[in-house]
This record gives sequence, structure tokens and C-alpha cells, in this order.
Amino acid sequence: MGKHKTPAEREIALRVGARIRQLREIQHISQIRLATEIGIRAGPLGWIEKGKHLPSGRVLYRIAKQLNVRLDDLFQETDVWQNAAPPAAQVECVMLTPFDVAAAAEQVKAAHIMCQTVADRMTELEKLCGVLRPSDVPLYAPFAPTEMGAECLAAWVRRGFGLACAVVTDCIEQFEAAGIRVVFLDLPDGCPSFSAYDCASRNAIIFLNARLKKQPELQVWRAVCELGRIYWFTRKQYGVDREALSADETVVDEAAFVQRFAGAFLMPACSLQSTVGQLGLTPKTWTWEMALRLKKRYGVSAQQFALRLQALKLTWSEKQKKTPAFFAFKDEIEAFASANGAVAEPGGNRPQLTVNGRLCDLLLRAEQISGKDQKALNAIKRVMRQAGVKLDA
Repeated sequence: MGKHKTPAEREIALRVGARIRQLREIQHISQIRLATEIGIRAGPLGWIEKGKHLPSGRVLYRIAKQLNVRLDDLFQETDVWQNAAPPAAQVECVMLTPFDVAAAAEQVKAAHIMCQTVADRMTELEKLCGVLRPSDVPLYAPFAPTEMGAECLAAWVRRGFGLACAVVTDCIEQFEAAGIRVVFLDLPDGCPSFSAYDCASRNAIIFLNARLKKQPELQVWRAVCELGRIYWFTRKQYGVDREALSADETVVDEAAFVQRFAGAFLMPACSLQSTVGQLGLTPKTWTWEMALRLKKRYGVSAQQFALRLQALKLTWSEKQKKTPAFFAFKDEIEAFASANGAVAEPGGNRPQLTVNGRLCDLLLRAEQISGKDQKALNAIKRVMRQAGVKLDA
């Protein structure tokens, strides 16, 4: 390891250092941890990442091995996951444009490239296992783009899953059991979820940010929102005729539609109304303690539960007289967030979700099928790991 002496060496050192830092941060490996694993101190590694030193071949080999990449990946000028993406003409999955992410445009672009690459590798893996097929639940249906249309679609989809009015303890398991792909990967901050529609097999891939593991309620909510977005997309894709609107119905946009769909899917009206009736609750007799107790049954956040109760007119707050958008327990939720931070959940979190269960099952099956020739499978694993997918479930 030594300082570079020529402009060419300096350019190489800067490129290699930036690539090492990028790969390390994508995989959420600290500088100290990587340095320890490759047998050097954190200080020298920091100089390498800044392009101040050009590491020796032995050190480069150790770094590449720990980051699960090939040696030449450290010298590439473009994103490693982007290099793995096939030409646009070969892409089978359509990435849906997000409408409510808080990330900067560059982060959204990077997340889209990562998700597109993983979607393509997921398709390759399924072909390798011989299991490429459509979802057991049809992902297209006629519906009115209204709040009531979202309620009706959610009820129809639940019947397709065989749920009716039952409480869903883990919708991720339900999705994967029906053949819908769900992938957890480390997306940039501000990008909670994305989705893609596989036109070839008429199936979907839902991408969830694995870094939100301390917010499983948010991950569940985003998963169902993405499912709603799939139906919104296929309705236009296949030109499904819109149902006739009644005089008192108002057309809503995609964001409002999928939010209502998610609420109706996770907290069906029949279930909530039955629970409220069995407890003898009226819109004005709810307590904060009761709301926290019941929201855990549905595995949603306190705010999502409170908003759903209001949508079904099961709660009432005197402040709604002056502010119609106000909902019961809004003050309590905001006070809790102010005291504990936005990530904390009133009443505690639901159990964390199973991460990449079906994906890891497919990888194990692919290992069996591939036998001694693991080259194709290893290429799939390599690209997925580079894109931040957890394969150790």
C-alpha cells in the first residue's frame, strides 16, 4: 500500500476508494468492522476510501472477498448493480413510479435501478427453479377510482386470499403463499417501498426497505399499499372498464385510493364493526388505552388504526366540529411522537416480519437443482447482495 505518484494512479485510487465506500455503505458494514475483517486498522482503510492510498493487491483481494464482489468490481466507474441490469428491451418487469417517497431524486433513481436489477435476478432464479407462474390471486380487476371502490376492491382481494373478514396476522406470508414476490433490501433513506409488475407472468414483486425493521407496522402498511398500486396500474394497463359512479361518489387520485385500500385490507369494516359492537363501544366512549389494545390485534400503527376508525365513523372527537380533518387520538399520537421520536410506536410494535423467506427457499432449491455447476446461481446471489438484499434469512 502506498501513495500514488502519477495522475493515472491518483484517478484509480479515487475510483477504487469511492467504490469500496459505496459497497460497504450499501451493505451497512462499518469502516471499523471491514478493517478488522481484512486485517488492517480503520485509519488506513479510511485513507483508502478517500483515495489517498492505493491498496496492495492482497488488501484489495481481502476487501473484495468481504464485500462479496469480484476484484474487478472495485475498479468499475458505474454502479455495480447497474452493470448487471439487462438492456431495456429484455426487461420483463415494469417498475411503478412512486408517488409519496421523501427521498431526493438521485436516491429514488438509485433505488429504482437496484429494484429493477433485483426483479430481473428474481425472475432468473424462478426460471432456474422452474416455478415461474402468475399469482394465485388475479392482480387485475374492474373498480371505481373512489373511496368506496377501494373498499370493494380490498374486500374482493381478501376473498381471493381466502381471508373474508379474518384478521391478517402477517400479510407478507399471505402474499408469498399466493405466489406474490416480496423482497426486503436496504433501500436509501426516504424510500420505504417500491413495486414492479411482471407483465410476462402477470405477477408482482413488492420491495420493502429492510432498514425499517424497527417499524414493522410501516413495512406491513407499505406492502399492502404497493399491492393497491399494482391494481391501479393493471387497471390502466389492461384497459379494464371503470365501474359506473353514483351521484355522491368522488373520484380520488392514486395516493388516496391506495391508502384507503390498505386500510380496508388490513382492517376490514366487517371485522372492526363486529369488534366494536361486541364491546359496546360508541363513537364517544373510546379510550386511548382501548385503541392501543385493539390496534395491536390488526398489526397496524396507532395512527393508521385511528384514521380507519374515523373513516368508518366509529369514533368522534369534539375538535372535528371546527376541524373536520381532525381524528380521535390525534393529540395523544402527536404527544407520544414528540416525547419518544417518530420511530417509536404507541403501545409497542407488532412482531418483526420474516425477511426474504420465499427468496431464500428458492435459493436453497436452486442449489439442489444446480448441483456442481453453481455459476449461474452464484451470479444471481452476487448481484442481489450488491443491491442490499439480505440472503441470510
